[in-house]
Amino acid sequence: MVDIKINNFAISRWRAEFVDPAMERAYHLHVEADVAQFLARALKLWALLLTVFAWADWLQLGNSPGFYILSGLRMAHVCLLLCLAFVLPLKPHWATWGWPVTIVAIAGYPLFFAYPYIMPDTGTMGLAIMMMMLLSVYVFVPNRLGLTNLVALIGFAMVILNSIIAGATLSQLILVTIVLAWPVSIGYAAAHRINTGNRKAFRALRLAENTNLELEEEMTRRKTLEVELQRQALTDPLTGLSNRRQYELLFRRELERHRRHGTRLAMGMIDLDHFKRINDEHGHEFGDQVLRTVAETLQEPLRSCDILGRFGGEEFILILPEASLQQGIEVAERMRKALRSAAVIKDGKTIHITATFAITEVCDKDENISDLIRRADEALYQGKRDGRDRVMEAAAA
Repeated sequence: MVDIKINNFAISRWRAEFVDPAMERAYHLHVEADVAQFLARALKLWALLLTVFAWADWLQLGNSPGFYILSGLRMAHVCLLLCLAFVLPLKPHWATWGWPVTIVAIAGYPLFFAYPYIMPDTGTMGLAIMMMMLLSVYVFVPNRLGLTNLVALIGFAMVILNSIIAGATLSQLILVTIVLAWPVSIGYAAAHRINTGNRKAFRALRLAENTNLELEEEMTRRKTLEVELQRQALTDPLTGLSNRRQYELLFRRELERHRRHGTRLAMGMIDLDHFKRINDEHGHEFGDQVLRTVAETLQEPLRSCDILGRFGGEEFILILPEASLQQGIEVAERMRKALRSAAVIKDGKTIHITATFAITEVCDKDENISDLIRRADEALYQGKRDGRDRVMEAAAA
């Protein structure tokens, strides 16, 4: 789960960026593709407008050296704009990095500052163009606010310097400063709102994602808990075998299939021999260990569809779908031999375990598992009387 803290989302009042560098990097990764695409379009539009306005220079200057100087500066800036526009799809991180577009924007200033020397009577027009450019770099050219401020500051300073070189009076300098401060202030406020709004949207998205992750994890935990509770409800906690609720449910399902499709269905009971003696001589904790060993051993000869459950104490239930009485006896015999070969070590002594098996098969008059248990139970008693460690047949009457 992503560890998100509210403090990580603090936004700088002046830079309009996340205070936490890691969160700012995450924001850049999230938006860089969209920002790169939008910035590329803005740069192409910028280049187009610069090219179109070359026509106005021709009308003013005609075929003169001044026109070629301005055209050279204009085309050089157009080339820079287009180069960056076409590189951005290959390097989208440049868009959020900010320095490439900052450098390209600053590279356009020589064109604007050449105008007063080539066309001295266009001072007012040049100032108006500079105002539009300052506003545009804030609003229409996506960039980090601090770098946009740098672009605006350099432009602002160069206009003041040009005015001083041109011999402007103090009142004129104050007027130029006030005029340029207007687009810078408006542009800064607009860019600040856009940058802050975008980061607030990112914050809401990350918080929503984090909430969704927490919900998904909680749902996963609940599902895991439900599965575990269901397993516990259907499983004997000591041996891991099906408990009475589970094996009776599975038997009813197999009984319905037997009646619907006419398949064979065998059932058996298993009773460990002399288990009480093991408990009395070695303790109940060792007796539990024996039961776990027996459960593992009895499952080895079974098919995946066979069902082994714990009936209670040292008794077990065996359900064999699609098995006849004779097949059930053969399975029980393999289980008996496997159990006889198994052993449990206690204080350096090997203790062998045996069991008596009773197998029966479902017949038409059987209504539920209790009918088969009664038959198998009677056969078990007979097997105990006959010497134990054997498989008994409990044929239906």
